Amino acid sequence: MRFRLPAPLLGTVHGAAIGVALLCAAVALLAAWVPGNAAAATPANARSPLGLDLDGVTYYSPEQPFLNIFKTAGAWVTGSSSTYDTGEEAYLQLDANGYPTTLSASSADPHVRQLFTHAGVILLNNLPNSNFGSGPPYRAGNYVVLYDGQGTLLYTLDARLVSSSAGRDVINVATPTYGGGIGISIAATDPQHTGNYIRNIRVVKAEEERLLDAGYIFRPGFLGLLQNFRALRFMDWLDTNNSTLSSWSSRPTLDSASWGISGVPIEAAVDLCNAVGADCWLNVPHMADNNYMTQMATLVHQMLGGTQKVYIEFSNEVWNYIFSQASYAQTQGQAMWPGANATPFDLNRNWFGMRTAQMCDIWKSTWGADASRVVCVLGAQAANTYTATESLQCPLWTGDGNGPCAAHGIGAVAIAPYFGGAVPAAWTSQPDGGLSSLFESMTQQNDPSIPAGGWLGQISQWEAAYKTALVPFNLPFIAYESGQTFQGFPKYSNGSPMVQLFIAANHDPRMAAAYTTALNSWKANGGQLYLQFVDISPYNQYGEWGALQSFLDTVYPLSRAPPKWQALQNFIASNPCWWAQCTGTVTGTTATPNSPTNLQSMQN
Repeated sequence: MRFRLPAPLLGTVHGAAIGVALLCAAVALLAAWVPGNAAAATPANARSPLGLDLDGVTYYSPEQPFLNIFKTAGAWVTGSSSTYDTGEEAYLQLDANGYPTTLSASSADPHVRQLFTHAGVILLNNLPNSNFGSGPPYRAGNYVVLYDGQGTLLYTLDARLVSSSAGRDVINVATPTYGGGIGISIAATDPQHTGNYIRNIRVVKAEEERLLDAGYIFRPGFLGLLQNFRALRFMDWLDTNNSTLSSWSSRPTLDSASWGISGVPIEAAVDLCNAVGADCWLNVPHMADNNYMTQMATLVHQMLGGTQKVYIEFSNEVWNYIFSQASYAQTQGQAMWPGANATPFDLNRNWFGMRTAQMCDIWKSTWGADASRVVCVLGAQAANTYTATESLQCPLWTGDGNGPCAAHGIGAVAIAPYFGGAVPAAWTSQPDGGLSSLFESMTQQNDPSIPAGGWLGQISQWEAAYKTALVPFNLPFIAYESGQTFQGFPKYSNGSPMVQLFIAANHDPRMAAAYTTALNSWKANGGQLYLQFVDISPYNQYGEWGALQSFLDTVYPLSRAPPKWQALQNFIASNPCWWAQCTGTVTGTTATPNSPTNLQSMQN
């Protein structure tokens, strides 16, 4: 339920190695995968009980999953020699993929004088230093900038131009900085006015250029990090929360200039699942029409490996009114059942249940003989079983002669068993800054504000309640998100003692023990697939969600990895999946890619 972080303002030992074992794993993954082909389940994840949510794609996200770093760029910013942002972005003339076709403003008002002389983006900006602050925020060295068309690119912040030729520049970053990154501006485009403007910009680490040329999308090091997880959830990648996407024709594509603006294409998400042989958890936009659902189901059926499942979920947390999809569902419910004797929230729950059932019918029908590989997920609030049972029963839609929503192929109820919350501010005055009290609160009520049994006891009670509530429906419960949820925002800002306490707690080895307890409790209560939210994200006032803070964090040997990462990997190793028919199928592949041979080029 995390808020998407706002874009940071512009501002600012050695690179952490993944280690020989992880490098070899990344090599093996690449050797078993050609872009567009499936690798099937791997020995590492075939019996894994855990999955991962992926962090939202932005230029300030430390996940940095793509070989082409330009795919993480934000919107173009108009600027001049004296002004970083002239505020004229609305006057940029962009093509269908989002590239400026000219540097002339589109305003028809002759009294408006154009101020901007270039349009630029920022990459790798405000990334946290790796390894708890001791390492760099991103990789030093040469980067290659490739583009189609004619014109001139300028480079700022940490980047300096090394060489330039038609369609190919080489830039160097000598010292990566937190507030820097790589600034790229189009200073001239289409000089002959023939329509040959600068487009299809790619930015890649020099030693990985050949992988990009071969059609690969993802960094080898990123694939290595994912190797032990059986499912990947793309809620943030698909820009699900507050989405306005309704028609299939308006969705982002592989050719979109950046995937950090309106979301990652479905094709790229499925390609990642295929690359690591993982099940694919996808979210359907809440405004999507039936044609969108049909086209999405058709595309995923065509692309996803034949041994993998797809978990399909209607939007995200439609019960949660911090997101626009909740109010939308309520409004749609009111329009559909105007005379119903129901609360606004019941209208939300019934319409949501109906659309989940309709989505499930469409996907199952589209997949035909492979329908058993489609797991239709109904999302619910961990603390409130009614959010699930009302939607499963959906009495308003049932009253229209449609039968309960649960009878339309729904395969699982998903909850988010987060632990943690607000703690007394007085704790920060204790000699250790409140760390001991915070970890005591995991398992005991050491303050009236803490729930009975502590934070971990609370989620265990929620899980037990779901196990009982779902018996009449014969449905399992799974976790769409999970983990600790200590967050300073909106009351506490960066640098405050409370935020410092939360960050220190997430660096503390005792956090690994808390995760292990939460995972064991989940298993004991009958939970099945369990997804960590998220893989990699910064620690700040908006929360400490990531199992890692940086794509450069050391993860091998495991004893040097961050505590949460250790707990997840150790649990996978010690707990093969425990529910019926959970084991994936490990198979060979029929294709042989141009896999890299230089291990040094595989790092991170």
